[in-house]
Amino acid sequence: MVITDKSIRKMATESNLISPFSEENLQSESYDVTIGSKIAVMKKEIRCLDVNDPQGISDCYEDQDIPAEGYTLSPKQFVLVSLTETINLPDNITAHLRPKTSCTRAGLLVSAQHCNSTYSGQLRIGLFNATDYPIRIHRNFPIAQIIFETLDSVPTPEKQYKNRNDAHYQNEGKAFVGPQFSESYLNSIWNQMLDK
Repeated sequence: MVITDKSIRKMATESNLISPFSEENLQSESYDVTIGSKIAVMKKEIRCLDVNDPQGISDCYEDQDIPAEGYTLSPKQFVLVSLTETINLPDNITAHLRPKTSCTRAGLLVSAQHCNSTYSGQLRIGLFNATDYPIRIHRNFPIAQIIFETLDSVPTPEKQYKNRNDAHYQNEGKAFVGPQFSESYLNSIWNQMLDK
């Protein structure tokens, strides 16, 4: 069941569901999350990205601060941005990050993301300029909406995101170094490659 503004407000103020929390960003059954201060831009290199090489994907990004005057996305450019908000999900709530209609109509495509219950951290989301025009983005701009849903039961402890060895993005913070991958994930990819 999707939770409404009343429950989002209560959990944000009493159990730190969203931090910082702004009443202005609270909608009837969602919350507008905003662009933070960090951006990861793909380096201008000619290379083939291999989905079986997560470290190679991570290495193709360079981190930048978003200037006070904003950052201009070139046509067809893809970047990762950190969000201002930290999300702390309890064990009975899941969340979905979805694009805002205003951004989609401007040709700025936002990656949809699923957040498992017990996730905690500062999400990084993909932005793609699908137009032939440059688009300028700014810190604190409402870039996406997060929707919270209650689960019909609490997942078993070993399946909870906070307890998994492959929880790649748990406890993401403001220090941003491209996409993050856990050691166990890198090892599993390496083992798959050896088995071929």
